[in-house]
Amino acid sequence: MTTVLLAFLLGSSWTVAAVLDAPPSSFVLACFGVVLALTDLRHHRLPDALTLPLAASLLLLESHRLPAALLSALVFGGAHLAVRRCRPALMGGGDVKLAFGLGLPLALPSLLPAAVLSGAVTLAVAALRRARAVPHGPGLLAATWALTTL
Repeated sequence: MTTVLLAFLLGSSWTVAAVLDAPPSSFVLACFGVVLALTDLRHHRLPDALTLPLAASLLLLESHRLPAALLSALVFGGAHLAVRRCRPALMGGGDVKLAFGLGLPLALPSLLPAAVLSGAVTLAVAALRRARAVPHGPGLLAATWALTTL
């Protein structure tokens, strides 16, 4: 069942990105994002073996706008780090590491919409699961993919 869901989500996100002539970072986000989101939903973990190669790939793809990409990564990741420091129960360390990498393809004006959209996705996951504690990684990944693709 998980394999079918993985294939469907990956195929769908690639198709949308291709139809919209999205940047290469959208395809990388789709590949890593689907696997990371399903892993986080199932195990409440975002493994370094996936988050670090994702960040490295996005850094390479955004090297043509390196200063802006690094600034966005610092702001987006720093905001998540601040939440983690103030209220550790609200956000895991994996979410913070992921946010630094996901900030790379986002422009500064997209950071607030990314934060709002990721929160909305996380709330939707909580409502669907009827749970109070759900991982935030899928929301971060979905919001970043949507803002880089659309």
